[in-house]
Amino acid sequence: MHKVLTAIATLLIICGFKSSATPKEKNISILSANDYYEFVYNKKTQMVEVKQKLSTSYYCNDFRVEIPISETYNDQVSIDNVDISVKNIKPEYSYYKDKDIFFSDERICYFRLPLEKKGATSTVTFEETVKDPKYFTSIFFSDDYKITHKEVVLRIPRWIKVELKEMNFVGYDITKTSKYDSGKDADIITYSINKLPAIESEANSPGPTYRVPHLFILTKSSNFNGTEVTYFNELKDQYGWYHQITKDIVNKKEVLKAKALDITKNTTTDMAKIKAVFYWMQKNIHYLAFENGMAGFAPEKADEVLRKNYGDCKGMAHLTKQLLCSLGFDARLCWIGTNHIAYDYSTPSLAVDNHMICALLYQGKTYFLDATETYIGFNEYAERIQNRQVLIEDGDKYILTRVPATTVTQNLDREKRLLAINGNDLQGTAEHLWKGEEKENILGNLNDTKIDKASEAFNKYLSNHNNDYVINNLVTSDVTDIDNDLKANYGVNFKNGVSHFGKDYYVDMDFRKEFTGSNIDTAERANDYWFYYKMNISRETELAIPVGYKVSSLPNGLSVQNDNYEFNIQYSNQGNKVLYKKTIVFKNPHLAKAKFVQWNNDIAKLTETYNQQLVLTAQ
Repeated sequence: MHKVLTAIATLLIICGFKSSATPKEKNISILSANDYYEFVYNKKTQMVEVKQKLSTSYYCNDFRVEIPISETYNDQVSIDNVDISVKNIKPEYSYYKDKDIFFSDERICYFRLPLEKKGATSTVTFEETVKDPKYFTSIFFSDDYKITHKEVVLRIPRWIKVELKEMNFVGYDITKTSKYDSGKDADIITYSINKLPAIESEANSPGPTYRVPHLFILTKSSNFNGTEVTYFNELKDQYGWYHQITKDIVNKKEVLKAKALDITKNTTTDMAKIKAVFYWMQKNIHYLAFENGMAGFAPEKADEVLRKNYGDCKGMAHLTKQLLCSLGFDARLCWIGTNHIAYDYSTPSLAVDNHMICALLYQGKTYFLDATETYIGFNEYAERIQNRQVLIEDGDKYILTRVPATTVTQNLDREKRLLAINGNDLQGTAEHLWKGEEKENILGNLNDTKIDKASEAFNKYLSNHNNDYVINNLVTSDVTDIDNDLKANYGVNFKNGVSHFGKDYYVDMDFRKEFTGSNIDTAERANDYWFYYKMNISRETELAIPVGYKVSSLPNGLSVQNDNYEFNIQYSNQGNKVLYKKTIVFKNPHLAKAKFVQWNNDIAKLTETYNQQLVLTAQ
């Protein structure tokens, strides 16, 4: 699949990537695509290689356009030739670059392809070599443009064992044929695909392995003329390769020990030392996703990550491990596939993981440390790794387990307000508390803001960007303290928060109204909707009833409960005050398309409940 060049490169890197929504392209389509793959034995290198020939014919449906074309490669994948039907176009080849940092073996070939008028066609053919079949992990059928017809052909000699897993074929016009080539003692497998829609890049979508039709390729072993090679026949083979490329990394132990002692110089207990190292990593080593060596699978030396103050997930996991080990703790590297990937370690492949973290084995428990999650607390876990299989190094063996799945209690966002009516204003105090990924989100945004703008940014967040909701006397807990909950206490003056007509006060008890009007367009949305993490929103407002007034109309509450989420709103008249309570809980942040209609109905109920007002009438 050729990749559209939206920035200068769209890279698939070991620490994963985030896809953003892109507009649907109507002007371009693909008339035909022919992808050919053949396993061959290179007698010179004595290695099995995969030869690829990827040919795509683009068609202009309406007006003249130039489309960006790109193909990535690295030390394990070479681009041998590029053929472009339009003359005088010279592809450019470049290293991947991020903010002038080049330390990467990921490269890109790119150019702009003109389609001069309606009905024009242009064909692009890439010829490539994958130098080691363990890196040949998948063939995605879809493209950024809709495809009229595509053929994918694989020639697999019988001296190599390859398993093809057909993923996400349901609902697509895909047929498969197989035949045997006796001359080359090879199986030829052909997939014919018709009327394949363009990939829908929508925000908050599952990763492509969950939804895009593709082949998941498992190369297990080869035996060419008596030369036997085992790739990833079992998980132990995959771990053995990982262990081989990590066990011999030479670090400057004296440098790491000195730094670890400096980090922990003001601590006395083991747990304080562990947390000090973890939080120091989060605050001082900047995460930068890049590939460097072995197509992005080999961690950088820990002392080099320390020296540069930045690293990718592999480098950060390695440095975390080495700092802890230098203090005598049992820390280990871990490989894990985030929830962006549909696979797990039951199918050994380099495609099943995209991230590295550190595990700490301490007093019979296993703790996972992911320093790329910059503001999450110790023993708290981001949604993307919760309940995911994790491969922990254990010498020549391995430990396969799962990262704990936390409940919604980890991510509490709680606000309590005590308010009274003063003319047309609501005045009083509020206290706010954030835990887990809610805290991480707030702290991340605050610390990404310039110091002189941080207070203003926090005020805007607390006021929901409402200029009439004035925050005063704001006092927060230490915003650099990752280990504890984030707290804020402040005064509130909600100007014109009360409407006064005759003898009646009309009061809106909820000014935040989370998820109001959050309908999903079922006609446009192509994919499931994945919220970032489990949510646990709690709001409580206590309103003092003015002397001489009584409640004449108390809004109805709401109770929506299902396996995915809960909306609960309650009003209660408690003599001289009215109490408003709301909880919004997302137990499962993954909302399937089949649930969109129910979601829209529930959002309509929530919005209707928000639109009700409390009425107080003079006695």
